[in-house]
Amino acid sequence: MATNEILGKTKIEYSLHSSVYVPTGNNDLSTGSPTVIDLTLDEGGTGLSDTAAVNSDQVDLGAVRPDILTVKAAIEWFAAVVAGEIVEFYWSGSMNSGVGVGNPGGPDGVDGAYAPGGFTVAEGVKQMWPIGNHINNGEIGVQICEIGTFPGFYRYGQLVVVNNSGAVVCGTDDIESSVLITGFIRDIQAAV
Repeated sequence: MATNEILGKTKIEYSLHSSVYVPTGNNDLSTGSPTVIDLTLDEGGTGLSDTAAVNSDQVDLGAVRPDILTVKAAIEWFAAVVAGEIVEFYWSGSMNSGVGVGNPGGPDGVDGAYAPGGFTVAEGVKQMWPIGNHINNGEIGVQICEIGTFPGFYRYGQLVVVNNSGAVVCGTDDIESSVLITGFIRDIQAAV
């Protein structure tokens, strides 16, 4: 019986953040030169209010893409939040290259407020892949959290972020807030 051999892995990395991203010290999540995708967590200088949601620009994971992608986030908090409160992360994937076409939950594929037509945010995210939550530790400042994973079934998609922390995320700016999506493409060859 023939077996397969993993020869190596190719890393892909996407950094989702606003156009004014300026991480300091240990708050820079990226390694190397990630593909940058717009995701603004600051709604016009007032932050992402409680129960509000945003979606990123459309992401192209590539014709050859990882089986599983991991998500990590750094969120900047300007006010104390009750420890344990959450910001939710979802993936809305599509095989269609058209921006906002064929995506569960109806994100439009353009960085900005997530406003699904015909239903609520809570209803829309139920149609998406739930990635996980950023769980607040109750401190002010940048908090980094492992969010979870999602499968690379579909080439295209958007990240949707819902604030259910009971407070405003990012306050007056989001310059140190970012989301990192990372995956590895296996280079497999049949053993001889």
